[in-house]
Formats: sequence, C-alpha cells, structure tokens
Amino acid sequence: MNNAAAAPEHTLRDVVVTAVHDHSPVQVVADPKQPRQPVPASDAADYLKTIPGFSAIRSGGSNGDPVFRGQFGSRLPLLTNGTQLLGACPGRMDAPSSYISPETYDTLTVVKGPQTVVWGPGTSAGVVRFDRERPDFTEPGVRLSASVLGASAGRNDQNVDFQAGNAQVYVRVTANHSHGQDYKDGDGRRVPSAWDKWNTDVALGFTPDADTLLELSTGTGDGEARYGGRGMDGTQFKRESWGLRFEKRHLTPWLAKLQAQVYGNRADHVMDNFTLRTFQPGGSMSMPMASNVRRTTEGARVAATLQWQPDWQLETGLDAQRSPHDKRSGTPSVPYDSKPWMRDAKFENLGAFAELSWQAQADTRWVGGLRLDRAEAWRYPAPSGMGGMAPAAG
Repeated sequence: MNNAAAAPEHTLRDVVVTAVHDHSPVQVVADPKQPRQPVPASDAADYLKTIPGFSAIRSGGSNGDPVFRGQFGSRLPLLTNGTQLLGACPGRMDAPSSYISPETYDTLTVVKGPQTVVWGPGTSAGVVRFDRERPDFTEPGVRLSASVLGASAGRNDQNVDFQAGNAQVYVRVTANHSHGQDYKDGDGRRVPSAWDKWNTDVALGFTPDADTLLELSTGTGDGEARYGGRGMDGTQFKRESWGLRFEKRHLTPWLAKLQAQVYGNRADHVMDNFTLRTFQPGGSMSMPMASNVRRTTEGARVAATLQWQPDWQLETGLDAQRSPHDKRSGTPSVPYDSKPWMRDAKFENLGAFAELSWQAQADTRWVGGLRLDRAEAWRYPAPSGMGGMAPAAG
C-alpha cells in the first residue's frame, strides 16, 4: 500500500515576492507598486536603496539623494516616462528623487553603469527609469486601484490609480499623498524629519490601433520637509509637468518602432529657516531668510528602432534639452514672492545616439553604442569681457 498516495492535499497560502530581479547582468527591473518592507517608499531614493548597489544621502525623513556605486547627481539621471526633471537647489535639498512617488508608476528599470547611450548624457553611474505603461482596453471598462497606509510617527499614505477607456481612447489619473512626523530618538529627543507631499498626474491617450499611441499628459505636486542636518527646511516642492509623446510600431518589416516626445518640467523650490522651525541665529544666518529657486527643464527626443533580422537591432535618434535656472530671496518682512525672478544660469544639450545589439545566443547578447553631445552653459551676470556667456559655476 502506498501511504503517500493517500495523504491529504494541502493548499498553501499566496506569497507576495517583493524582491527585484535581474533582467540581464546590467539591468534590473522592478514593480514599484508591489508591497515593500517595512513601509512604502516616500520618494525615489527610499525605494532605490532596496536595490543592491544603491545607498542614499539623507536630508531628513524624506527627499534623499540616491547614490549608486559611489556616484550620484548628474551621473545618475532619474527619468519619469522618458522625461527628466532637475532639482533647483544648488545644494540638492530638492534632488530629482524628491519629486518622484514610486507607487504611482508601473515599472522601474535600472541600467547599471555606462551600458546605454540612448537615454541622455552623463550616465556613468547608470540610468534609472520610472515608467507608466499604456493601459490595455480591448473593451470599454473602468479600473480603480487605491491603498491607504497608517503607521507610527504620524506616517500615513494614500494612493489612487484610476483608468477608464476603450480600444480608441483612455484617461488615467494617478494621485498620492504622503505624510510623516518628527520621530524621537532613544533619549526621547525630537529629531526634525517631518514631511508632507502630494502629486497628481493626468494622461489622455489615443490608440486608433494596437500599434499606435498618442498621449498628452500633465501633472503637478507640492510638499514640505523638515531637515535636521541643514540650516534651512524645504517649505515648497512645487512641480509642474506636461508632455506629449507619439509611438508607432511595426511600420515596415525593418522599422520596428518610431518614438517622438516633447516635455516640460518645472521645479519651484523654497527654503527658509523660520516656517517649519523656530529661528535661532547661527553660522552664516543671523536673521530669518528665505530662498526661492526655480529650474525649468524642457526637452525633446525622437528615436527609431530598426530590426532587419530577428537577432539584430539598432536604436538611433536625437535628443535635446534646455534648462534655465532662476532665483530670488526674501525675509518675513519682505517676502520673496514680492521680488522679481533673476536668471543666474542656463544649460543646453543636443545629442545624437546609436546603439546596436546582437542576440548571438539565447543567453548571449552583444551591445555597442556611440553618443555625441554638444553642451553649453551660461552664467549670469557674466564676468567682465565675456560677452554675456561664461561657464556655469560647479
């Protein structure tokens, strides 16, 4: 008699796997919507530090600056839906990661090191991409995903993802709010680390057929954060974004995909030493003061994917970016918003790229690329005799 055959069957409960996986030796793909321990990430740096190789420079409870293998800043661009938003503070109190809420995106892709040339210049550390996927509505329908979180130290998050559409058109609205209060250390002392932030984005898409996409998007957000290790707090993290993208697949037997997009992102950031804290003279700050900085990043990109053989692929195209920087300052008695904006820098970049890949075997892939960039920077006011143009500081 076979006792094993007579043993009762047991159904195991579902297990949620939250770890990221290596899509290839140089690429990591993750789902930011999956549950994350111990609590959902309040910004991009908080999420990225769960991936091996990443760490973060902390500013407070939120708004950290991601570091990958010792490199950060311009060497590690963070893209959202193929666009770039650059922070305005020269001291990176509002790093680009501050404006990204991971749970509102569908896919996170990390390219390790300088292994691609198609996503802009300055990628020696790698490229981080947060993307929202095209909703698939073969039949008319409505989808709603929402979550609420509550935790200690006043932590509470709310997220909503609403989608509605049919085979020809769709609308998607994503919104989130995240809040945390100061915490107390082991001696019961209050540590400045509170934050409150929100984001809302809307996308309207047209899909006349399965291979065509035209999408118009816009979004905004704001927040504030207390910083225990800095002389000022961030009292405004205002974001304004817009974008238009076009994508067409399977145009010819050899032209697999054509992409084009234009976008604009503006970061309007305020730092002061009196709104979220009691002012105390110290260091170089003998009086209450506020600094308002603004950086607008506008760009365009066009790329074509050629595939004349199943195992050969060439992605080539052009991208351009323009990024002026403005500033103004004030005090409680003379508010900064009563002052005019003054331009102090402007950056421009024009690039051309081509990346060829060959799938030699099922587990072997060769990739080679070439990228050429022309970058310019202006500083205002220009030093005497420079004709209005000078290298930007830093």
